Amino acid sequence: MNFSPAYHLRTNKAVERLLFIELLHRLDRALLKTRSKPIENYVYVGLGGPYLEDFNLIHATFGNRKMISLEEKKHILTRQALNQPYSRITLTDRSTRDYVDALRLARSPLIVWFDYESPKWKDQLTEFCDLIQKVPAMSILKITLTGSTRKLNGRNITEKAEAFTKVFEDYGNFSSVDIKPERICDTLQIICRKAIADSAPDTRMRCVRSLSCYRYNDGTPVLTITMIVGVLARVELLIEEIAKWPFADTQWGKPKELAVPALSLREKLAVDQLLPDAQARTVINKLGLRFADRYEDSIAVMANYVQLYRHVPHFVRVTL
Repeated sequence: MNFSPAYHLRTNKAVERLLFIELLHRLDRALLKTRSKPIENYVYVGLGGPYLEDFNLIHATFGNRKMISLEEKKHILTRQALNQPYSRITLTDRSTRDYVDALRLARSPLIVWFDYESPKWKDQLTEFCDLIQKVPAMSILKITLTGSTRKLNGRNITEKAEAFTKVFEDYGNFSSVDIKPERICDTLQIICRKAIADSAPDTRMRCVRSLSCYRYNDGTPVLTITMIVGVLARVELLIEEIAKWPFADTQWGKPKELAVPALSLREKLAVDQLLPDAQARTVINKLGLRFADRYEDSIAVMANYVQLYRHVPHFVRVTL
């Protein structure tokens, strides 16, 4: 049984989702300059989960008329049938592996988000690299990996690091530092970058470029990377258009951290009234807020919120 926070109540996950929508907005404008299809004509494929949140948001924002949800768990399929927000979502009982194996070259580009929950990294990266080989040009791909090391063999972190190295022996030796919760996402990002470079080397007709890369922790470390696959000249033009977006990563750099504090409604309203002009230190001092014992740690937490506040939802209880 999964005791992690519900998907739709994870603050940093919600921020990640809204950043993805903003990225798609920016790509939508840039695609026009490359004479590519707009985002509304893309086919969206993802793991919808019981609530189909991503499907709801993408259709509401762009109006995509073809969407495919992949789900293996029978009990979740029953919930999807009840929670399905639009008729254009095709609910399937297929796995991501089944989808990749059956994929044939399509005329419409894809937006594919493989949001993996279990730490089966080797199989997942192999599957994702296979996907890269098959998608149409200008497809947008997003992979999310959990950084949980609980299932690694070993009685302590040193033995777990040895087990991790066995999984990724082609990519070097990894120490206990590399798999600590605060570092595991950086380590997985390096491995992911190398795996993609090995399986899909650049040519003029096909290249893979990073668009964004984040790490966060809503109870478990998570890494998520968005990339685009397409003709080199057209992809590079897109990269130029979004490179100045503060949340972009077009150089396969270190993942940007999403670490938004859980604020009460009263706290959020008070902080937002000071933004966007106030800096984190000003907010902390003026409101007397503290998120940690150390003053500087509170500043760091608030700085992350100040940067991301436009993408932070607030969850409230509603009685129907």
